[in-house]
Amino acid sequence: MNKWIIIRTLVLAVVISFLLVATNTGGDRRETETEKAHRISGSSTASIINTELPKNLCDLKFSYGKRKSFRGSAADRTVLISQQAVYRIVGELQKQFTLPFEIEVVFRDCGGPDSYYDEGSHEIVVCYELIHAYSELFSRSFKERTAGDEATKGAIVSLFLHEVAHALIDRWHLSITGREEDAADQFSTLMLINGLPDGEEMALDSARSFKSLAVLEKGLERDYSDSHSLDEQRFYNTICLIYGHRPGRYEYLIRNGSLPTERAIECVEDYARLNRSWQTLLAPYLVRLNLLPKNSDKSTSTSKFFAF
Repeated sequence: MNKWIIIRTLVLAVVISFLLVATNTGGDRRETETEKAHRISGSSTASIINTELPKNLCDLKFSYGKRKSFRGSAADRTVLISQQAVYRIVGELQKQFTLPFEIEVVFRDCGGPDSYYDEGSHEIVVCYELIHAYSELFSRSFKERTAGDEATKGAIVSLFLHEVAHALIDRWHLSITGREEDAADQFSTLMLINGLPDGEEMALDSARSFKSLAVLEKGLERDYSDSHSLDEQRFYNTICLIYGHRPGRYEYLIRNGSLPTERAIECVEDYARLNRSWQTLLAPYLVRLNLLPKNSDKSTSTSKFFAF
C-alpha cells in the first residue's frame, strides 16, 4: 500500500513539473513577442506619424496680378518688401498648422485699398492699393523711406494674419464669442508677438497704423454700425496685448502716454486669457501638439506662437 502511494506521488509530481515548465515556456514566449512588438513600434513611431499627418500642411498658394497703377521704383520696392514678408510668414505657419484644405493668397489690383478673405473661393486677397495707401500713411510719420517701408511691411503682415484668422474660423468652424473682426485682430497680434520673426515690431507698426488712421478720421462722421471696432479702439486693444505680453519691456507705453494706466492694469490678465483661449481653439490643429504621445502632458508643451 505504501509502495503504490509513493509511486502515485512521484507520477503526480512529474506531471505537475511538466505542466509548470510548459506554462512558463508559453509565458516567456508571449513576453518576448510583446517586447518585440513594443520595440518595433518604438523604432517606427516617426514613420507612422509622418504617414498619418496630412501632406499639405498649411498649403497656401500664391498668385500675383499685374499692377496697373502707382508704378515706379519706390512703389515697386515697397510692394516687394511686403510680399516677401507675407511669404516668410507663410513659411512659419507651415511649421505650425495642419490644414486639410488649400487657401490661395492673391496680390492684385482691386480698384481701392482693401484686404479680405473670400469664403466662396477660399482666397486671401491683399490689394496693391492697400500697400500703396499704407506707404503714403507712414510717409507722414517717417522721413526715411526705409523706415516707412518697414512700417508698411508690419501693417500688411498684420492685416494678412487678420485674414488668415477669418479663413481658419471659416474652414475649421472655430467657436468664438464676440465679434469675428475683434477675434481676428486678437489672433493677428498674438501670432506676431508670440514668436514670429520681428513680430513684436510688426505688431507695433499695426498699432501705429490704427493710430494714424484715427488721427486722419478726426472730425469725420463715424460708422458705429461697422463690424470692425473703431481705429482708436483697435490701437488700444493692440498695444494692450503687446504690453500684457511683456510688461517690463513695454513699460514705456505707459510713460509716454500711449497706454493709460487704468487700461494697463488689465492688460496682463487680458493677454493671458485671450492667449489661452486661442491656444485652446487651435490646439487640435497645431503640428507640435499633434505629434505628442497620447500619454504626454500637453499642458507642458505648447506651440511657440502661444507659449506663455
